[in-house]
Amino acid sequence: MKKTTIFKFILLLLAFPFLAACSDDDDEVPEAGTVQVNIQHIVGSEPLQLNDATYTSPAGDTYTVSDLKYYISNVKLIGSNGQTVYIEPESYHLISQDGKLAFELLDVPANTYNQIELSIGVDEAHNHSTDQEGDLDPSNEMVWDWDTGYKFVSLMGSYTGDTKSGFLVFHIGGDANFKTITLDLPQPIDLRKQTNPELMLQADVNEMFQGPNLIDFDVMNSGGHGAGPSMMAENYSNGFLKITEVKQ
Repeated sequence: MKKTTIFKFILLLLAFPFLAACSDDDDEVPEAGTVQVNIQHIVGSEPLQLNDATYTSPAGDTYTVSDLKYYISNVKLIGSNGQTVYIEPESYHLISQDGKLAFELLDVPANTYNQIELSIGVDEAHNHSTDQEGDLDPSNEMVWDWDTGYKFVSLMGSYTGDTKSGFLVFHIGGDANFKTITLDLPQPIDLRKQTNPELMLQADVNEMFQGPNLIDFDVMNSGGHGAGPSMMAENYSNGFLKITEVKQ
């Protein structure tokens, strides 16, 4: 009986390092995670439908949308202490209603995040060169030429106003119209607990036409550079994008 007890004790001592290692593995905190960003386009409270639906602008004009594209770039995640913890490398995403509506932030350090910072447009360092690849490739038809730069936002369709009707052709660009915004997360992301969360963003087309500048299509229904498009750039930096949900 005594020998059996001693034998069991020796086995327990031999097994202890293995059990301790397993316990450490189970409690190990991940070093990084992936955050997926999903985007839904709406007009007011309705989903955006290209060509098939008619909407009412904040100024009371009716309009349809045949094409919507824009750049989201320079994406960052901000920690609970207000400091930037993650900066996405090569951060240029061409978002399109009939194309790309999601992207992934890879190798995000395991931390707690309260905000996301992003820009609409292409920063000055990349705006005046068309010798680029991926979403910045000129074949995406979002450039004018090497000097003028990229179209940050392309919105096309048709409208009926109080006194006029015709086509909407907004191709907004220019370094002054590159806008950076910071969005609060409805709830923090903790990548030490959940390594693959999703951010659900909504982009409201009507917000391009109001707040602070009300756009009347009888007065302005096209543009690329200059005062008019800059009014729309002010608008899309104030309420166009919002986070509706964090899925963890």
